[in-house]
This record gives sequence, C-alpha cells and structure tokens, in this order.
Amino acid sequence: MILITGASGNVGSEVLKQALSVGLKIRATFQSADRAAKAPAGIEGVIMDYAQPETIRAALHGVEKIFLVGPPIRDLPVMEANFIKEVRAAGRGKHIVKLSALGGRESMFPSGHRDSEENIEASGLPYTFLRPNGFMQNLVNYNAATIGSQNAFYGCQGAGAVSVLDIRDIAAVAVIVLAATGHEGKSYALTGVEALTNGQIAEKISRVAGRKINYVDLPPAEFRKAVLSAGVPEWSADALVDLQRLYREGKASLLTDDVERLTGRKPITFDQFARDYVFAFQTEVKAAS
Repeated sequence: MILITGASGNVGSEVLKQALSVGLKIRATFQSADRAAKAPAGIEGVIMDYAQPETIRAALHGVEKIFLVGPPIRDLPVMEANFIKEVRAAGRGKHIVKLSALGGRESMFPSGHRDSEENIEASGLPYTFLRPNGFMQNLVNYNAATIGSQNAFYGCQGAGAVSVLDIRDIAAVAVIVLAATGHEGKSYALTGVEALTNGQIAEKISRVAGRKINYVDLPPAEFRKAVLSAGVPEWSADALVDLQRLYREGKASLLTDDVERLTGRKPITFDQFARDYVFAFQTEVKAAS
C-alpha cells in the first residue's frame, strides 16, 4: 500500500492520477471530508491532520511507501516532524519519498524543506528526496487572472532565468520511485530542459495566446505590497519575495538530466506546457452591463 499525502494539492493530485493509471494500490490523505468526497474512484481516502497524531497513525496502517507533501506553511518542518515521529513509531522501515525543493538554504521556502530533510535523514528511515525547481503551473495558479485581464503578469525576479518544470514530470518521477526499489538514500534535482527569464516566458505565452503578453518587473517592496493586498499572508509574501530574489540572482538556472534518466524521456518543454494550458491565458469575458 502506498500513501499519498496532500492528494488534493497541485502536485499530490497529479501523483495520485498517475499512480492510479499504472495500477498502484493507493491510500490518499485529504484535509477535509469535502475534498475526500471528490477523490477519484479506486482509492482509499482518509482525513489526516498533521497536528493530530491519531489521524496520522490511522493513515499509516498497512502502508509501505509514502509520498510526503507537507503543508505550504511557515511551520512545515514542525508538521512534517510530527508525521515522521509517527512513521518511526509504526516501525517496519516505511520508505518516505519527500517532495522537497531545489535551493537548499538559499532562501526562506527551500530552507524549511532542508530542515525537514535533515530530520528525515536523522530518523534512520529509508528516504528519497525529490527537489524540483519552480513549477510551470504556478504561472496559471498565480498569474492567469492578470494575464487574462491585463495581458501582463508581475514579479520582481528581474532577468533571472529559472529552469522551471511541469508538475506532470514531477509526478512521473514520483510514481517511478514509489513503484520501484533502488532509490533509497538518493536525492533528485528536477528541472526543465531550459532556463527561462520571465521575459522569455511572456514571449512564449504571447505566441500561443495570439496577443502580446508582457512581464512587468517591480521593485521587491512594491511587489510585496501588491501580494499582500491580494490577501496573501505576510510570511508567504516574504517567502515569495525572497524566492524571487533567488531567481533574480541567477541561482535557479541549474539544468539536470534527472527527469530524463528516471523517466526515459525529455522533460515537457515550456512551449508544450503553454499549448496544453492555452485555455488559461485567454482574455476575460466581461459580463454584459
């Protein structure tokens, strides 16, 4: 039995989809009954709360491998430490495949993942760390609205290039690791096939959208203010600005062949991603007055 945590999230839901497509026996965790009710057929869905050990213990029963996706919060290392404690108590050396992040301690958000990695390393449990760079789908999740209404998206990463990758490739790697042995004690740096600036990304979206899309680079303080005004919590806003600083400094342009080595194919290009998600970049249809 394989446990997939965060099964309704961006990455977790894609891992769940691909794991089911190859016939893996899955139990998936959700934060609420409403989300669990929307789970696809063929899985066992359970409600799990990282702050409630009894829910973790129930989720772990009979599980041999775990895809661990901690909540995107400031206390990520604490929440994942609660989970690891219960995994150790459950015994039998359950293999943890942790979704981490590329960048180590270079910025706020990856540093939390590295803290959690160190805790897992110290636990004595078998593990595999997946360290992806930025997600292509984040452009849809965070910028589709302004692309549709203003033909623009905003940031503060300057001309820093990032080797963004498609969540579908992350999931493909995760399923391969979950379905096989031989990955224990290994870490994989997952990147796309090219490092792109936001200006280049804007040009690629423009081609598939059929209209001019601009990237607008803001001073970090102005970008932070805009993010806060959109309702993002202060810590998350600070983490995002710091991540953009990492990008601006050119520290996220690394290219690796880990996706290709594990999957046997090249990662999805941004051009292909843009074609697949062109619906998200359409202009907003204004309601009739």
